[in-house]
Amino acid sequence: MTMAESASTNGIYVNRCIGKAIRILHVDNDAVFLAVAKRCLEESGIFEVETALSAEEALRKLRDAEYDVIIADYKMPGKNGLELLKEIRLNGNDIPFILFTCKGKEEIAIEALNSGVSRYVRKEGRAEATYAELKQNICEAVNVRRAEKLLQEAENRLRLITENIQEILLLADRDLTITYASTSVKWILGYVPEEITGKSITELIHPKDAPAVLKAIEKVFTDCSGGKLELRCKNAKGNYLLMDWASKVLAGGGEVTGIIITARDITEQRKIEQALKESEEKYRTLFEESMDAIFIADAETGILVDCNRAATELVGRQKSELIGMHQRFLHPPESIDGEFSKTFIQHCKGGGFVIEDQIITKTGEVRDVSIKASLIEVSGKKLIFGTFRDITETKRAFESNRLQARLLNAVGQAIIATDVKGRIIYWNQGAEQLYDWKKEEVLWRDFIDIISSEAAKEQAKNIMDQILKGKQWSGEFIAKKRDGNDFPIIVTYSPIIDDENKIIGTIGVATDISEQKWMHEVTNEALQKVVELNEKLHVVESLTRHDIRNKLAALNGYLYILKKRLSDKPEILQQLKEAEAISQQILRIIDFEKIYVQSGAEELSYVDVEKYINEAASLFSDLKGATLVNECQGVTVLADSLLRQLFYNLIDNTLKYGKKTSKIRVHYKEEEKHLKLIYEDDGVGVPENIKKHPFQEGYGTGTGYGLYLIKKICEAYGWAIEETGKEEEGA
Repeated sequence: MTMAESASTNGIYVNRCIGKAIRILHVDNDAVFLAVAKRCLEESGIFEVETALSAEEALRKLRDAEYDVIIADYKMPGKNGLELLKEIRLNGNDIPFILFTCKGKEEIAIEALNSGVSRYVRKEGRAEATYAELKQNICEAVNVRRAEKLLQEAENRLRLITENIQEILLLADRDLTITYASTSVKWILGYVPEEITGKSITELIHPKDAPAVLKAIEKVFTDCSGGKLELRCKNAKGNYLLMDWASKVLAGGGEVTGIIITARDITEQRKIEQALKESEEKYRTLFEESMDAIFIADAETGILVDCNRAATELVGRQKSELIGMHQRFLHPPESIDGEFSKTFIQHCKGGGFVIEDQIITKTGEVRDVSIKASLIEVSGKKLIFGTFRDITETKRAFESNRLQARLLNAVGQAIIATDVKGRIIYWNQGAEQLYDWKKEEVLWRDFIDIISSEAAKEQAKNIMDQILKGKQWSGEFIAKKRDGNDFPIIVTYSPIIDDENKIIGTIGVATDISEQKWMHEVTNEALQKVVELNEKLHVVESLTRHDIRNKLAALNGYLYILKKRLSDKPEILQQLKEAEAISQQILRIIDFEKIYVQSGAEELSYVDVEKYINEAASLFSDLKGATLVNECQGVTVLADSLLRQLFYNLIDNTLKYGKKTSKIRVHYKEEEKHLKLIYEDDGVGVPENIKKHPFQEGYGTGTGYGLYLIKKICEAYGWAIEETGKEEEGA
């Protein structure tokens, strides 16, 4: 990301713009003014200005080119500035729009802001200050829009990742309350993500597994590390699935804020393993107790995969010697020709056969044997089942190396295996793509020299030490490519252990997370910009409101002096009173704006309705003869401090427009699914011409904002409000 900068000559304004130079379309019917404005804006070096003499010309240019912001005068021949804005918005274009005009009427400004104008700048005043203000408004409007786009792009990338992950991803806070669930929870467990968000992790776990899970999670929090375990997890149908869970702490601001969990369904995998185990136990009993020597070989490779006790006795070799040996080595060399394996399998396909042949023992003794062989299939794999009288095979069984290579290359991740000295002994296609080294270039070379960045070499040595002690390590690591460029990966290292429980090497699985890291940084930067902009807007808003109040106070002072001096001139005195009333309306509008901005800002909590009604009434020095009856004792509702303002506005409305009000009553009514708060008075009621829209903005006798604000506060609480009184009987 780049930053374009400009500072005004008086040092008052500093404009900072996110991204490239800002393209401006300036619309004004004054060609001379357009030329001057273009020079004033472009001298900063961060603006590129194109001009249009009418709204119609501006619309044509918008169809042919892209701009970052539009500046327009209000009054122009044909369409005015606001009509141009409305047509642009109807076309679906949300480009920032700044009204730059000499028209200073408040109704113009209000209409502009209500129409969606981004900023409102007046042409009057010193040119230096005017253009400094205009530049600042341009930068702020464009920055907001660009930051929103960056944020949306980052959110889209993150959503794409989480929606396509093949495992369940859960985020939880320190109390183990789930704050996020990936969409994969739907097709794995059957829950809609929102259904489990807000629940405790323990609600998904089998009660008997919960203590172990809580202990493991506590260890993760204590050690600030990661952990793995198997547990049973309840799906939406109430059934339990066996899951492989991996957890890691979430940290923010230097402290642990929660935990991230990935879960993989291993139910079917364990069922298959259990079924195979049970089947094998039954088979093993019969197999081992047979009086004949039995050899089982892979039909494709001829490698022996199993044999019984009688087989080991026949050839004088241990079972460990036989498993993995090719069946041809059971026979004397002179009895094996090049077509042996092919002929042997053809015989098996014929439905089994019996032949007489010879075997050779470990001591070199040749024995005659009778072999009965047939072709069988187990778990999709074809095997030769041979019963020997006086014969066996002696080499350990390995799965096909080609099959292993295909499986490891298919995972899409970099897989590297080393011996105990750290020398590379396996390097799959994923590793070739990730590090840009070919397998033949790295075999038997030190893996730290090949993949570790200079900064991470010490870390790599420590990881190697842990793995050789039998531990597993998972985490982020800074690796390097062949050209020396560093990049981040997520890697898991585990020890390789042989049948004698001895560590013979290490294996690591790595994934490039450069894109995720970049996306995270961009998202954080965009969010920071948005926060900073909001803070600036809040300060500007507060200062503006304060300044207007001061100016109105001065204006009211002058009006007071004029009324005193011109008290003998009724006509002028009446006009001054009308001006004073307008001033009061402006103050009420400012108060409305302040309160409206606050709505929804506080966290809702249960508050005492009776207390807030009494506090609202206490703000009036005189209820004008009306009596307040508060019947809401003991009633609490989910709201905030603006509830006091809501009742204040209701009472104020009654006192201003009720005319003959003698009683105000607030009470409540409990219904099956909700509570009704009822406010009523015995005044003249709401006129029929207002009754249809009493809470509409600007609608009513006064400013039109009092009841409108009540409606907005109710909406912030999730409440509904309606007027059900009768004219002449009360509101």
